[in-house]
Amino acid sequence: MDEVLIRYKDVEIHQQELCVLNDVNLELHKGEFVYLIGKVGSGKTSLLKTFYGELDVAAGDAEVLGYDMLHIKRKHIP
Repeated sequence: MDEVLIRYKDVEIHQQELCVLNDVNLELHKGEFVYLIGKVGSGKTSLLKTFYGELDVAAGDAEVLGYDMLHIKRKHIP
């Protein structure tokens, strides 16, 4: 089976107090090419920001390149 690079299960993403995305389930494997499309304000950028740690994951299981994005500390973000 392919190596999983990003795995989100029942993830919830907030911007300040507003819930932007909830129940996000996503699995991206090594070698996959993905387009992220949608209307303005639908949460595309917020989702991407959780991938590289600029925005916190509020709830759920989020793993990016082996890092637990729900519990990672800012100083440990590569």
